[in-house]
This record gives sequence, structure tokens and C-alpha cells, in this order.
Amino acid sequence: MKSLSLTLLFLLCSIFTFSQEQEIDSSEDEKKVEKAVVQWADTTFLSHSEYKFEKFHAFYTEEYFISVMRSRMYKQRVEDLKESKEKGRYKKSDDEYAKELKELESAYQKIQTEADNFKFRVSHYQISFWSNIQTNDGITVYYEHIVKLDNDYKVTEAVINSSIGKKSDKTEILYAKDVKGGKKKVKTEVNDEKVEPSVTLIAKPETEEKQTTAPKTETKKERKKRLKAEKKAAKKAKK
Repeated sequence: MKSLSLTLLFLLCSIFTFSQEQEIDSSEDEKKVEKAVVQWADTTFLSHSEYKFEKFHAFYTEEYFISVMRSRMYKQRVEDLKESKEKGRYKKSDDEYAKELKELESAYQKIQTEADNFKFRVSHYQISFWSNIQTNDGITVYYEHIVKLDNDYKVTEAVINSSIGKKSDKTEILYAKDVKGGKKKVKTEVNDEKVEPSVTLIAKPETEEKQTTAPKTETKKERKKRLKAEKKAAKKAKK
């Protein structure tokens, strides 16, 4: 039994490395990611419009993938048992069938619940986000950002990958004025060349620099006293 479990685990790991996305339905995750990216863009850029998404990918963890595969395998066992009974291939008694079916269904429900409530499902999500974004040239430019989100659908990185319609190399995105501490410049890559456009990341507001107190204005009386003290000190130094 132990060797069988190890063999099963090995097979699941092999399937995972081969193609996890073909095995897991990521359609609901894709909808949540798109919604989160639009919300991020609405609060990040001064204005943007006519957005579209491409190349969604969910990087599911190996642990989550195995949990989903186990659930599907138990579900298949339940269906196979029912089919075997319906087609007369099941040779045991009705009581034994009912007991076996109950045990399998109970095991399936437990494993399915674990998969549904799995906490760390992905290392991250990634999607290509295109949108017409307002720039400092007074026009909108069609930018493509490669956006990464964490397990909780929060944007962690947004890198400009390409653009269409820029007037010059000095064209820059205009960011929303009401975003405090959310802007952060990072190195990006455009056509394999590193440039430094402003790319806004969702991050904790940066600590504002402490303002130094302005020097106190010196009164005439204080200035006269200071000059007298300096003159006296100069005489002592000569002696």
C-alpha cells in the first residue's frame, strides 16, 4: 500500500511538470485577475481606455496541483463504481456496494473540500494588459504591461513590454495625482533593451522624508552680541 502511494505521488508530480494548466480550469482565476488589474489601472493612471488582456497564465503550486488531481481521481473512482454496478459488473452484495460507495463519496468530499479551500494555490499570476494610456504629450499611447499578481490577486509588478503611438523617447505615462506613495520606478525591458520608464507598483506608501526645521531668523541684538563675541575671541587668539 505504501509503495502504491509513493508511485501515485510520483505520477502526480510527473504530470505536474508536464502540463499543469491543461489539467486545472483557470477560467475563474482569469476573471478575478482581469478585474484586479482593471482596478489597479483605474487608480494608477491619470486615465486609460479600450483595454484588453492576453496571455494569462496561472503558476499553480505543486501542492495545489496534487490536491486537485487527488480530488479528481477519487471522483473518478466513485463514477467507476456506480457504472460497474449499473452494468452488472459489480459482483459483491448490495450492502457491500452501499458501504463502499459511501466510503468513497465521503473520501471524495473531504479531499474536494481541501482543494477548494487550499490557501497557497499559486506562486503568482501573470497577464498581458493593453490599454490606451494618457501621456505627457497630451495624447494616449497604446501600452502593453506585463502584470504579475500574488496569490491574493494583488498586483505586485507591472512592467512596460511594448507601446504603439509614442511621439518620442521622452513620452511618459501620466499617473493619477491622487495616488500617494504608490509610484515606484523600476527597470523595464523593451525589445531586450533596458530603459527606465515610470512603472507603478502596488506597494506600501513610502515613508515621507522628515522636514528639517528652518533656521531661526537672527535679530539685530543677537547679531551684535554674536559679532562682539567673535571679535573678543579673535583678540584672544592673536595673543
